[in-house]
Amino acid sequence: MANVAAIRIEHARLATVEQAEKLMESELAQASEIQLSLLPAEAPSYPGYEIAGYNFPCRTVGGDYYDFLPYPDGRLGLAVGDVSGKGLPAALMMSSLQARVQMLIETAPEPAQAVTILNRNLAERCPLGKFITFFYGVLYPSTGKLEYSNAGHNYPLLLRADGAVEQLTGAGMIMGLFRDVDYEQREVFLQPGDMLALFSDGVTEACDSSGEQFGEEGLTEYILARKFATCAQIVEGLADHVRTWANSSSLADDFTVVLVRRK
Repeated sequence: MANVAAIRIEHARLATVEQAEKLMESELAQASEIQLSLLPAEAPSYPGYEIAGYNFPCRTVGGDYYDFLPYPDGRLGLAVGDVSGKGLPAALMMSSLQARVQMLIETAPEPAQAVTILNRNLAERCPLGKFITFFYGVLYPSTGKLEYSNAGHNYPLLLRADGAVEQLTGAGMIMGLFRDVDYEQREVFLQPGDMLALFSDGVTEACDSSGEQFGEEGLTEYILARKFATCAQIVEGLADHVRTWANSSSLADDFTVVLVRRK
């Protein structure tokens, strides 16, 4: 009788565990749908430009973020961020970042001012040990001028029409650690045929079995080899290309890339 009772108790425990796991899977699936809705459904259309973005979390939800912010005066805000950590905690911080970035449309600030405002808000509420890297640029479509500010994020790449490659350098403290931080602002011009690549470290720090990183060189070679493809085709194929290069069916980190080409 004791053995029978023990078996029934174990079956009941396993059923409870299974039910809890199914509930967690359902909640994560819903969280993934909500997070997907926070990212752009499609890239904006600007005459003379081709724009595309792609995001793939390494888990059900992730901490990478990108966005397009059309300003009322015709400028276009470009945002890419990466929350430290992975999974649900990073996803919650990502949603908080997205809400704050969207509010920038109402005031349409310059990039350095925008990053300063975001950091001030985030630093007051950011959990201990958490931080966000962030790049924010504002494009003037009529001239190709891009003003930008960088808060510890990967340097974007500017692939010139003649094959030259430039890094959009610019130092800045990661967001969420200290409230009073001054961020610098720089500018560059996109000429006809130039392509701007924004990305998270999940792209360049992907490794193969020997530990070699895909790197900025791999990203540059991939884009240049597909210069006649559309931006949408390039970003959509990049994750599969990296998985093939690494000989892995999965990605170790959240994966985000944004391309802007001036025609």
